Amino acid sequence: MAQHKQFDVNLLRVFLAVCRTGSYTLAADELDLTQPSVSNAITRFNAVIGEDLFVRSGRNIKPTAMANYLYEQLNDSFTNIEQTISGLEEFDPKTSERQFVIFAGDVVTHFLQPALDKMIKELPIEIVFREPPDHDADIMDKLYMEQADLALDMQLPIDFRFEKKLIMSEKPMCVLRKNHPRIGDEISWDEYFNERHVVIKMRRFNLAAVDLLTDEVLPQRKVHSTKSSLLTAFDSLSSSDSICISPKRYAEEYLEMFNLRLIKPPFKIRNIDIEMVWKSKHNKNPAHIWLRGQIGKLVELKFNEHG
Repeated sequence: MAQHKQFDVNLLRVFLAVCRTGSYTLAADELDLTQPSVSNAITRFNAVIGEDLFVRSGRNIKPTAMANYLYEQLNDSFTNIEQTISGLEEFDPKTSERQFVIFAGDVVTHFLQPALDKMIKELPIEIVFREPPDHDADIMDKLYMEQADLALDMQLPIDFRFEKKLIMSEKPMCVLRKNHPRIGDEISWDEYFNERHVVIKMRRFNLAAVDLLTDEVLPQRKVHSTKSSLLTAFDSLSSSDSICISPKRYAEEYLEMFNLRLIKPPFKIRNIDIEMVWKSKHNKNPAHIWLRGQIGKLVELKFNEHG
């Protein structure tokens, strides 16, 4: 390896970003640099190491054996340094003008956004809720690129770059209108599948929500309509004899409005587990610690409120 009296640590930061993203362009986006700047930094780092660290493979680049070795040796240490430094940053919610972005679906947003809005009403902070992208990989990429601070969602993939914490576990229930002509206080397997269903489509999975929550192979349902929002599903239930599956606590808040009631599904079904996911780099960041703490407190209060 060539000997250098002074080593530019920024070269290491760029190298690790290129390894993680597999792209000069994506690394440039992550680091807020231009693509030529990233390419130049890698050229300089090649000179420091004394050999090429990436090779072209079609339109993509691939790390060499030396690059893989350096990444394995250096990435954890560099991440720990970043976490330590970010942990020293001061954060005061009374004076900070920080904007936080949270990926969350309509159920989680319904529970948390009004409470968070109320909590920060007199603060200069902004907390913005956005619908998550359609694909898991896009959610994780945007989190990694710090285009969002948190994702509050179900069944996100396990990834060593991120931390997870279970924050909500919702019981699924069957929802139908109060004066349904055929269904009483209980519903049998045959009754359930003889009825027409409002199907809640999960965009990320291209499946009906109920199929994600049971290990049983369910018969094909008679479809009354397909919805991407539970509120529009409740509206359909109120004016038809159709049925659907919904998180219990969420549905309870709309039973009176839409003249609905709840009964237990006739098959084994798992709870809807909502996890909070964030980039590991922010474990010790005071702003992120504050945000995660506020969400944890609000979820606990909401759960106690609903029993």
